[in-house]
Amino acid sequence: MTYLQFKLRQLLQRMWFLPAAFSLLAVLTVAIAYILARYAPDELPFVLPSNAVQTILEILASSLLTVAVFALSTVVGAFSAASSATTPRAVPLIAGDMRAQTSISVFIGAFLYSIVGIIGLSAGLYNDTGRVFLFVMTLGVLVLVVASLIRWIGHISVIGRVGHTIGVVEEATRKSLKTMSEHPLFDCGRLDGEAQGQPLSAERPGYVQLCDAKALQKLAEEHDLRISVLGRPGTYATPVRPLLTVEGTFDEDLGKALLACFVLGEQRAYDSDPRFGFIVLGEIADKAMSAGINDPGTAIIVIDTVTRLLLEWHDERKCGENDRVLVAPLVPRDVLVDFYRPLARDGAGIIEVVSRVLKSLETVAATKPTFAAAAREMAKDVVARAEAAMTAESDLGDLRVVAGWVGERD
Repeated sequence: MTYLQFKLRQLLQRMWFLPAAFSLLAVLTVAIAYILARYAPDELPFVLPSNAVQTILEILASSLLTVAVFALSTVVGAFSAASSATTPRAVPLIAGDMRAQTSISVFIGAFLYSIVGIIGLSAGLYNDTGRVFLFVMTLGVLVLVVASLIRWIGHISVIGRVGHTIGVVEEATRKSLKTMSEHPLFDCGRLDGEAQGQPLSAERPGYVQLCDAKALQKLAEEHDLRISVLGRPGTYATPVRPLLTVEGTFDEDLGKALLACFVLGEQRAYDSDPRFGFIVLGEIADKAMSAGINDPGTAIIVIDTVTRLLLEWHDERKCGENDRVLVAPLVPRDVLVDFYRPLARDGAGIIEVVSRVLKSLETVAATKPTFAAAAREMAKDVVARAEAAMTAESDLGDLRVVAGWVGERD
């Protein structure tokens, strides 16, 4: 993903962008009706009195303002519910939900369309032909509003719920995994062993949100460099932890240009960071087991979700076109620790959760050779924590049964 694509994607996810775009479109629609009227025949089969169109526009204007405010308040309530019931890290995904944004944008855009149309009619800008065009466009807007309202009614029944939030995070993580499989190692070479060259660090701390490998490749070709990327998206960069190492000669300006290929932010982004998705899912499952919520069933649902995602994992082995840039693959153990360790720690005394965790790790170990050793190591840690936390002999007996595979091949 290039810097421009990353910024465009971030812009589209901003909650204000679609309403602003629809508002602009609404104003243009009214203007188009005025322009088309100038090229229409002077005499039409029928004409409309100005109050006929204005009445419809007034009804739309008075009702849509209330609908838009209600829709926005529903979304804000969904943010609060998702933050308290799951994790605040999932809120940006709900805010970027295109279905919710589209419906709200239609309501706001149609409201602005009605206001501008009323102003135009009151000012006498439309002749008989213009009123006909405006009437036809108003009917189209009315159909769009009704369709959006029906869609919104169906959407508010699920938005902000725990199940919906889990599904949204799962989809974001799946998209990140798909990006990783289509562009393994960001289309760069594979870094094995220690990185060579002079290190370069960011001037301020922050999470790496984007690594523009194409820009790094271009600079490396122009200045005969070889670059090893240490700061993949999701890495917390600091002035003492290098983002990359450079083999070759470069000056201060070129060093700044190389660092400019990385986008740092205060929070991690889902786009090219599948580990972040697993971390957020782990937080949801972990919170469900807290004393205040006490919902191990949700934790089990999340475990099943992560199992599906891990089975879709593709190893980063292919080397791409950016041959002067090297990137280290993700470490399997780190991926598993991100999700399973909080559950192993806080769910150690709940046999239902521990059992599902061990079954999940068994599935991953049996189907994904890359994760086999790490899954077995993680399972041993889960069993050790569970044996220390459980006191009922019946629970320990069930634990020994479900953990029978852990000791194999030792």
